[in-house]
Amino acid sequence: MDRKSQRQNGLEADCRNHLASIVSQGLDPIPPCVFDLDVLLRASAVDVTRIDKALSCDAEFSLRVLRLSNAMLNRSDESAASVTDAVVLLGPCLFYTAVLLCGVTEFGAPAFRDQNAEALWPHSLQMAILSEKIAERSEYPLPGAAYVAGLLHDIGNLPLLMVAREQENSFEGLDAIEWRDNIELERSIFGLDHCQIGRWMAKSWRLSPSLVDAVGHHHNPARAEKDSHLAEIVGAAEYFCGASFPLQPMPLHPLAH
Repeated sequence: MDRKSQRQNGLEADCRNHLASIVSQGLDPIPPCVFDLDVLLRASAVDVTRIDKALSCDAEFSLRVLRLSNAMLNRSDESAASVTDAVVLLGPCLFYTAVLLCGVTEFGAPAFRDQNAEALWPHSLQMAILSEKIAERSEYPLPGAAYVAGLLHDIGNLPLLMVAREQENSFEGLDAIEWRDNIELERSIFGLDHCQIGRWMAKSWRLSPSLVDAVGHHHNPARAEKDSHLAEIVGAAEYFCGASFPLQPMPLHPLAH
């Protein structure tokens, strides 16, 4: 075996061991305020005082939501100095999107949580909007669930990003490998792909069976156990998300429990 093959085998073994360690530790619950805010932000009259109060019980999480909100506002001339500003500037739908993405990235090293959320949001938001549109066109009964499914479909990438970030310090060239959304390459390097890991995460957080299917089987909807229609919607959105056309934020929809 040549030296390059030895380094590759060493990389794959370390990645698999590190990922196994992350999985074995389990996941913390999604912060409870995420579900409280789901209700508050769906109200016909949004009460920003109650929203601010719901987030005030977790100061660090509130700061994370504000930082991600400003990342989402980065291309505009506006910035949010407070939660109230963020709700007004983003609107309830996009603000809740920031809340939910911060909620699912609330694990791993605190220093990298914001980085993980910012890496996730652009593609996830596009996927959420496309998934909802496809749901409406295909007469799926819960287009709001399709929005959430599109938003969360790639949560399984988060542990892989954690592993890759750690291994880049030990193995040169890992950052040059285009492994994201390459199922076979993910399995080769990490031992599992982002769909398998995402399914485990969704089940650990007790998301609905339909969401578990969408997260776990959007690359192969035929394998869905409960809701192949939703998995097909997210799969179709994944196919079309590279298209170049303007996307507008949709009205807020509830998190499927």
